[in-house]
Amino acid sequence: PGAFRDYTTSKKVKDLVRELGWLDPQIPQSMYIFKQAKVGGEVTSHQDSTFLFTEPRQTCLGLWLALDDSTLENGCLWVRPGSHNEPVRRKFVRNPAHFGVEAIKSRSNKALGDTSQPQMVFEQLVEDADTVPWEGKLPEGSFPRCEGLFNNDFVPVECKSGDLLAFCGEIDHLSLPNCSDNQRHTFQLHLVDGPGAGILWSQSNWLQYPEDEEFLRI
Repeated sequence: PGAFRDYTTSKKVKDLVRELGWLDPQIPQSMYIFKQAKVGGEVTSHQDSTFLFTEPRQTCLGLWLALDDSTLENGCLWVRPGSHNEPVRRKFVRNPAHFGVEAIKSRSNKALGDTSQPQMVFEQLVEDADTVPWEGKLPEGSFPRCEGLFNNDFVPVECKSGDLLAFCGEIDHLSLPNCSDNQRHTFQLHLVDGPGAGILWSQSNWLQYPEDEEFLRI
């Protein structure tokens, strides 16, 4: 209960998600992002579906709610138009060496493997030729003057407090540090379609609920 759940389960959000074509929307993740004045850090280039992978197709939808005006100075979102047509380049998974194959198959969070191994690893999904050199980083020359972003076809998305940005999980996006005197806070929802739409949450995803629990449906 509370303001964030009220927003998440509101008629406006439900109507929007269905208008966008989601049939059985579920919410595996919500995030409140603090990008404080002067010290708020960068978020490197990524695709949300790397961390929220569904099968047999990708259905991640990000709803990015600006709680403050978002500007070039305080670290607004940058996106690369057209990248929504690109494949997901890598997947953040539970490491079989740490958890064991059987634990991953059963979606158990109990480690049955070698616990000295990393819990999570990135699994490469495309050939090197199909990836981008700034994966998990910022394009060279991105900060502080942004030339590297413009040179690699990124565009800034400045918006006002209360604006909502919606984008699919394949789109390449990032944000730069907040070097201004103004905070830039956001509340973000990540949704996926569920079994009612013929979609499954990947059993190797890093995030797994216990078997008797489900993601919040809206």
